[in-house]
Amino acid sequence: MKLFNMLGKKKVIDETELLSELAQKNCATAIQFAKDFNKNLDYSEKSIEDLEEILDFYSNDIPTNKPTDSQIWSMAIIFGSYLGETMLKNGLWAKEYHWVKDNSLNLPLLIGKDGWQITPIDKVYKRLINGSIDNVVSFYKFALQKL
Repeated sequence: MKLFNMLGKKKVIDETELLSELAQKNCATAIQFAKDFNKNLDYSEKSIEDLEEILDFYSNDIPTNKPTDSQIWSMAIIFGSYLGETMLKNGLWAKEYHWVKDNSLNLPLLIGKDGWQITPIDKVYKRLINGSIDNVVSFYKFALQKL
């Protein structure tokens, strides 16, 4: 029985590590995109304001360029990974949050040992689709203060 428990734990660790590596790669892409806006995404709280400005540009551009839903989700994954990693680096990691894959949406999300889930990728998608009503700055501040 102990072997099964160890194998089960190993699988979770491997998935978490894989998702974390993927998030890091997405962050590198987000940081590159931000340079086109003369923004420095450096994982600081200030950089979330810069991220909001970038997302505002893309949100306003959607009606003109009419990207596919798949393209919008790709963008949400890139910038949502950055949002999530910034949240981890600025307090959630210390509270034992980590990336897991949500089976219903098939997207990575952050989960704490207490079971609380935070969905930065979904939030960025909503920001792109719904506009400033889904501001990522307020989402970031609320999540870090609440938890």
